[in-house]
Amino acid sequence: MRTMARALGLLLVVAFVAGLWDARYGQEERRPARSAPFRTAAVERERSPRTAPELVAVEAVDRDGYDRVVFTFDGSRPGYRVRYVDQVGDQAGKRLPLRGEAFLEVAFEPARAHSAAGEPTFSPATLTPGFADLRQVRFAGDFEGEVTFGIGAAGRGGFRVSELRDPTRVAIDVR
Repeated sequence: MRTMARALGLLLVVAFVAGLWDARYGQEERRPARSAPFRTAAVERERSPRTAPELVAVEAVDRDGYDRVVFTFDGSRPGYRVRYVDQVGDQAGKRLPLRGEAFLEVAFEPARAHSAAGEPTFSPATLTPGFADLRQVRFAGDFEGEVTFGIGAAGRGGFRVSELRDPTRVAIDVR
């Protein structure tokens, strides 16, 4: 009887310690954050920060079921407008050639892609990742507080926009 009581006591202590360990160090299963639905209608968010955030990086990421373009900013979040267009124009109004069958125009305002000295704050190279949905990302311009990009997609299958923090990012998912 005494051995059984000790075994039960030891079992309770082990269970208690395991519970404390799991609460502090365990990988609890978290519900995924609720994502915005994919859509084809324009998405717009207005903001008026004191100073225009600087674009510092653009990258393309292949995800399971969709492709993502991530725009990273130094400073606060910019306003943005993302919409399907027949063709994307640069800031001089000339057609911006893009690979793909459908085209997204992405404009950040206020934002800038240059320093106070006029130097670019990111490498404005064209991204041609060759993913299933995302065909190309091209810089279209930086003029009077607006930074513009064109995204070429395989088709008009929908997109969504997410705002991320630490660092400040705007992600556009295409499928």
